[in-house]
Amino acid sequence: MSSPIVGEYWVRLTIDRPDPKAYQALRSYSTANISDALSKLHTLPQGIRPIYLGCPPLLGPAITVQTSPGDELLALKAIEIAEPGDVIVIAGAYSSRFCIWGGVMSHMAKVRGIAGLVTDGLVRDVNQIRTTAFPVYAAGVTPAGTCRDVPPGLLNYPLAVGSAVVNPGDLIAADEDGVVCVPRDQISTIDASVREKLAREDQWMRTIQETRQMVFKDEVDQILAERRTHYLKR
Repeated sequence: MSSPIVGEYWVRLTIDRPDPKAYQALRSYSTANISDALSKLHTLPQGIRPIYLGCPPLLGPAITVQTSPGDELLALKAIEIAEPGDVIVIAGAYSSRFCIWGGVMSHMAKVRGIAGLVTDGLVRDVNQIRTTAFPVYAAGVTPAGTCRDVPPGLLNYPLAVGSAVVNPGDLIAADEDGVVCVPRDQISTIDASVREKLAREDQWMRTIQETRQMVFKDEVDQILAERRTHYLKR
């Protein structure tokens, strides 16, 4: 495609989504587990957090929105074209002068079966969103409202959120630890990787409980020995 220019919006109405059966097992895993399986890659910025206590976790295919700060136009279009279970991801939205999402949008999205929102922008109407029980992960909150019709903008094209690239149809996982993007072509390998990691952690926990010893003691001592560490008694 050509690069968007001022005055233009680009909208893809359909995307390829992974089979829900392919990622059902991931619902029981934390974002920390998933991030480990992805070698710490594809993690969204630390500042994107659940906006209210008890915010439900998220897992679903990404509907991607690249927007100008505060411009809700394509976010509204995303609510219209998203399918149940999708996660709307909005990037480029941060401004201290505007929010990008609010209570009415959350209600519309909830009614349409959308799984939740992830954005690097600000949102408002926290109490209304909490009452709706719609999961929202954002960079912060503000009472300032949105604006509309501030192109350019992209709907369902690849976008960057911090160092993470999110493609339409990639899997978005979010919980109280943060947000991770699982590239669609890696979904099938994540389950096995997480299961292996959890099995190791379970063994570590049993060892700690039974021996009251550090599970990494030998490795730590070896590294310290190689670094010619000096130990002082006092």
